[in-house]
Amino acid sequence: MYRKFKKRANPQKPLNAIDENTTYKVPRISSVDKTDDEIEAFVAESEEEKIPASQEQTQRFLSQHSIALAATLGRTQSSSKINCSRQPNSFFEMVLLNAGVQLDNGDTFVLSCDHIAIVSKLRDILVRSPKYPDNIETFKTGLNVALAPKSKIAQKLLSGCTIDTAGEEQAYQSQNSMFINFLMIDFLREPCLEVLFNKIEEISKLDRVQTIPGCLPLLPLMLAQLRYLTLSHSDQIYSHIERIFNNGSESSKLDIISNAEFVLDASKHDVFVELLIINYSSSKDLFHLGTVQMLSNLSLSARTQGKLRERILEFIKEDSSCSNVILPHLIRLLLNSLNQDTDEIMRELVSTLREVFNWRHRARNNDSTEMVRPTANDKQSQLELFGFLQQGLRRSKRFYQMWQRTIGGLPATEFGSFDFIMMLLLVHINEDNTLYIENLLRRRIKLEHMTVEILDEAKTNFSHILEQHISVLMHILHDFVREKNRIVAEFAKSAYSILFKICNSIQKNILKKLLELTFDKSAQHVTTMALILMRELQRKNPKHVQNCAMLLLPLLDRLSDLTLPQTRLAMDLLCHIAFPEPKLTKCAPLQDQIEMVVKKQQINCSEYVKKQGIIGCVQLIDAVARIETLIMDNEDLQTSVESITSLPDGRSKQAANLIMLTQSAIRNSPELLALFYDELASVLTVRYYNAESAYMLDNKFLIWLCELMTYRFQQSFVSEHQASAIKGIQLEYQKNINELDETNVNTESEVLSIGINISELVLAPNSNASNSIYVLAPLFNLVSVLHNQRYQYSLEVINALLGCAIILPSFFDDANYLAIFDNYDEEMQKQILNIYFHTVNWIRVTICAFASQKHGATRKRVLMRLADLICIEQRLKLLLSHAPVGFVPPPCQFLNNPKQAMVQQGSRDKRQAGKAKSINESIKETEDQQMGNQSKLGDLTIKLAPCKSIKYKIDFEHLYGPLESYRQLDVGILLLLKEEPFTLSHPLEPEEVGTHLGLLELRFILTDLVHKLGTVVNGHQDVNEADSLRSHVAKPEHFMCDLQECLGEISTLLITLASHIDEQLEKVNNVHSNLDLFKDKFNYVKTCFGLCIHLFALYFSWNEWSDKSQAQLLQSSLRNALPAEQRKTIKKQSVANIATKVFDYFLKYEKSVLTIGTAVQLQRLLRSLRKLSSSSGENAGKRAAQQAEEIRKTCTIMLKRKWYHHTGSMEKGAQCNIHLDELVKGFLKDSPYERQKNILSDLNEECGLLNKKDKALNSFPNIKKANFPLMLRGLCEILITTLSGQCNTHNDGDRFKLWESTISLLNGLLAIVQKVEQPRNFALFLKHSQLFLKLLLQHGLPVLETIVRDSPERLVKFLQELQNVTKFLHNLCCHSKSIKNTAIICYIPSLRETLETLVFRVKALLAANKCHAAFHISILDNKDLHGDAIRTPAGSFANETNSDEEIPADDTSVDETVLEDNMTTTSVSSSTRRSTINRSKSSSRSKCF
Repeated sequence: MYRKFKKRANPQKPLNAIDENTTYKVPRISSVDKTDDEIEAFVAESEEEKIPASQEQTQRFLSQHSIALAATLGRTQSSSKINCSRQPNSFFEMVLLNAGVQLDNGDTFVLSCDHIAIVSKLRDILVRSPKYPDNIETFKTGLNVALAPKSKIAQKLLSGCTIDTAGEEQAYQSQNSMFINFLMIDFLREPCLEVLFNKIEEISKLDRVQTIPGCLPLLPLMLAQLRYLTLSHSDQIYSHIERIFNNGSESSKLDIISNAEFVLDASKHDVFVELLIINYSSSKDLFHLGTVQMLSNLSLSARTQGKLRERILEFIKEDSSCSNVILPHLIRLLLNSLNQDTDEIMRELVSTLREVFNWRHRARNNDSTEMVRPTANDKQSQLELFGFLQQGLRRSKRFYQMWQRTIGGLPATEFGSFDFIMMLLLVHINEDNTLYIENLLRRRIKLEHMTVEILDEAKTNFSHILEQHISVLMHILHDFVREKNRIVAEFAKSAYSILFKICNSIQKNILKKLLELTFDKSAQHVTTMALILMRELQRKNPKHVQNCAMLLLPLLDRLSDLTLPQTRLAMDLLCHIAFPEPKLTKCAPLQDQIEMVVKKQQINCSEYVKKQGIIGCVQLIDAVARIETLIMDNEDLQTSVESITSLPDGRSKQAANLIMLTQSAIRNSPELLALFYDELASVLTVRYYNAESAYMLDNKFLIWLCELMTYRFQQSFVSEHQASAIKGIQLEYQKNINELDETNVNTESEVLSIGINISELVLAPNSNASNSIYVLAPLFNLVSVLHNQRYQYSLEVINALLGCAIILPSFFDDANYLAIFDNYDEEMQKQILNIYFHTVNWIRVTICAFASQKHGATRKRVLMRLADLICIEQRLKLLLSHAPVGFVPPPCQFLNNPKQAMVQQGSRDKRQAGKAKSINESIKETEDQQMGNQSKLGDLTIKLAPCKSIKYKIDFEHLYGPLESYRQLDVGILLLLKEEPFTLSHPLEPEEVGTHLGLLELRFILTDLVHKLGTVVNGHQDVNEADSLRSHVAKPEHFMCDLQECLGEISTLLITLASHIDEQLEKVNNVHSNLDLFKDKFNYVKTCFGLCIHLFALYFSWNEWSDKSQAQLLQSSLRNALPAEQRKTIKKQSVANIATKVFDYFLKYEKSVLTIGTAVQLQRLLRSLRKLSSSSGENAGKRAAQQAEEIRKTCTIMLKRKWYHHTGSMEKGAQCNIHLDELVKGFLKDSPYERQKNILSDLNEECGLLNKKDKALNSFPNIKKANFPLMLRGLCEILITTLSGQCNTHNDGDRFKLWESTISLLNGLLAIVQKVEQPRNFALFLKHSQLFLKLLLQHGLPVLETIVRDSPERLVKFLQELQNVTKFLHNLCCHSKSIKNTAIICYIPSLRETLETLVFRVKALLAANKCHAAFHISILDNKDLHGDAIRTPAGSFANETNSDEEIPADDTSVDETVLEDNMTTTSVSSSTRRSTINRSKSSSRSKCF
């Protein structure tokens, strides 16, 4: 406690300031400077006092304190003489002087001996005085004067002393004041306390206390003297403090508050807090920084802490001045409740903390002022806040578990960014719970309770703490990105993009993690995801990724293990890093490595490696040539570049050399040439629309490439010679729709007579690979892309190719084409089919190329070609039914791995024979059976009788069959919807052909758009599929933006189709089974209506709508989905409000839905719109609840309706059951107990009908016995989900009602299961009953403890209903074992363990309440489901289901994960307990109650 100093010669120099945490020594005054005045010494120095046990508590405490001081000092000797420069002014000062105290030395008293000797001397002086005890009053008067505010010795009395003992070379500084010595004397204690309290009260009433300059305030010093008397004088001290506090000034109150923790006894802390709450009605005044710090150190009861929690919550909600300085101390104050360590307190504490953080950040987000926003991102405050939370989580296991339990049970609407951060803290503190926390997050992501919006909010509100725990989050995301579930993987992908923008320090770590995922050979989808994400990061953050260029170099070594689409992604990334935009720094080492790898791949013997080289070289060409920033002007349009030598030196010439090098390497392979042209066209298209980069292809390079490819196409495929017969097939120029008009009057007639040479190239292929028929469509696609970019979207130079003739067999459009086809041998039939396929692919590529042209004549020819295309595809559908076994369509894309293609072809050949019969059955041919009398046709001189008309069943659900593999349409096809008028005519009138879209054309376009949207939204594309190079897959946001422009036209089409449907329904009086509703034209109307609904459902379910960068596009899309007259009135409204209007608008189309597939799509659309409308805005929760009720009503209407197939028969089969399953889930979703009870009551009355043959439920006419498990499973799942959600929600009411309602519903399900005996129903009931029992063990038994004494009759009724369930489960298990039903046997071990645990815990519960006599455990006989005793086991196995229809798999979202960790860890799965089945077979009895 003491620090030594050398003695000083100057007595006037003041002592150093006192540090309360240390005690130090001061120098002794030299004897030369001492005065000659001597003070009479005591007769003898008192020795250490012996303290009797009978001494009173306070005196004993003070005496022990003095002994401790003496032991520390180790000295009791005092000076014999003390010199003083002045005489005492009062009896009080004289006593001090006689005791050996120097009064006028500096800022403190100088004692000649230690405190114990001083106390002894003071006692002796006062007691031995002849005026004792009257002199006590005189001493009291002198003390009162000395403690005056302006007294010179007041501060000396209340502050530390200097001890200067004779014979020692050093002086000591003591922290104990002289006033403490007075309190150690029993007869002085009360008088001194009275003076002290009076002075405290006097000073506290003054606003400003005048003290000597340089002196400390007296009030804190006076209060400090009471700290050693808090135990014995607690009541007295508190009574004075209360009076003083009530009457004191504001500054005095603050002094009292700051010293309250030392002055007041622990028993008075609660009362003092009540005093503060009464005096400070304003929370702002109550929660002053000093007050909060004092409250944090008090020992408070649970009741007082509860009041403080309420005031703190009120303070944060009402007062925006709660700064980051005070908030950490408020959190620390709240965490004092951890001392209570009860579930109730922990639950309230967690709830308060969540409310504090959520309310604070909601207020910050709503406040746009600059006052709050800078402090919200204060790093030190944020780390301090969560530092206190981490301390609390480490300190209390119950607190940790309560956080975990609370977050696990939060409803979707309440889960926020703070809860996400807390989950990271839980993992950080206890890594053993990582798997459990990950499962909670994974489940919430799957159910879409947690979206990337929450992570974005966490980045905004808690960026510093998120950065601190980024390693935990990265570990979780590393697992999530490997998930096969699309929603979870997409969340991880979006999370990486968000985290990449937090800070530069983690960008390299993210790239390393993603690079690590690309080397994972176990999951191809993970590699693809990582490559896509790295490419997106490079496009959005080129500078940051460019700094890590060398980090990605190992990716080149991984190319041999990648698929072709993955190779494209990897090379896209590497090439644009090696050859970045001119303003960025290039990476020379990476450039050399890429060029070397690409050249080696192109000369490799393996075709697969060659394809990799082609893909890599195309990406390299694009990156190298993209250096132009200026758009081509009019002079450049007329410029010609004849050869590579005319190109300027630099990157453009390097790109041209790469093209020539690639073509020379693959010049002998038509498939590789076709792949090269397709890849080049795709990359140029995607990059041309890329708004993230301002750089385009070099103008000179573009001109050279455009002229080169146009010349090659003209030389290879444009023919002007006279067609002749080949292999006995007469060829003709057909389908020429070019004609002279005012726009091409100056065109040479030879141009109008050209034709595309398809048949000759198929029947007599050329040895030159560049002239192969396979190259036709890919090369024209590239030519059209180059012309679009060179001439700025104009194809006028090549528009003759749209309507030019095609060299085809003369019978191509013959009415008797099927008979002619059958007269050729199999090899010739295959070549004829190839001609049809190549013709379709050529027309497809020309339609897509010219669909964007504005010229009227061109657009007319596009529509004429489209009508012709549909007709050819219908003819080809019939021809394929007559195709020879083993026929494989010609390749329309060239990316597939050759090995995989061979495997697919072999498997297709094996399946062909089996499929031929089903295809033929679907076609009704009424032609005469005279084919046997016809010989094979050697030439066309033989004339055949005309065939009768051929009719076939139209498949309205699927446009294309398994063999109809055509070239994919480009995105430009959607422009036909925007520009061309629509008519309901079927077929089109002759004058409408070329001017209108009909039902066939509309179905054709909508089917393609829906397929593309499904690929973009649902991720249906395979990593090995060639569609991955399409622009809508490579750049989905561009496709969505283009489609948004056409949503208005699609909405208009929807109105037209719905109006026609409603008119027809009125004509048939809404009888859905009327045959007029199943005619071909009306079936086409229903199909197009369903495609429109499907398109909207897919469009608004895009995951990227949660990204704030897509907000403008989403707003425009929602507006275009409404009718034209409503769009103008909602331009300035928010997304949520517009989505609400769109929801109400599409809700009206429910009556127009006539197919169950469309009903499901309408429900999905409504759910997507509900999600968008409830994402933000006022009353979002209320709006979401109302819309959820509307969706339930819609699903109810859909389920109560009879559904018919396009043929007019009732819907049935596997696909119908999948749709019904989704409608059942929508019908039951979020149903309260009362609604579930009503549904069960109605089903219980009707389910008896299912036991009759081919009978259905009256309420749900599509639900029969075969698919009734769909309904039962939905009821079981909603029951368990509702119970689990209620268990995790705190409710102060009668919690036993929850279990009463649930067991009542479970018995209702049991009654239905017993009526409709079906093995699948038994398995479903057993599975969900076991979940109920586990929830009862975990959450229900504590509730039973509260009811066993209050309402025993309710408990008895509950146990009786529970007994009904457990008895049935027992009989079901026995019955299943006897018939060897393996579907149920696997549940028996875990169910038995659960039942045994339940029996013994209920027994223990009743025994603890002295009711054990009312409970009896008995042995049940083994009986079957009908109550008959089981004697001998049956020898046959029972199937899982007796239905003749395929039932969708069980929903994995309702399983044991609804339980918490402490329950699931103790449960034993059936797979690990199979060995116990043998043991159970040896016993014919089992325990149950």
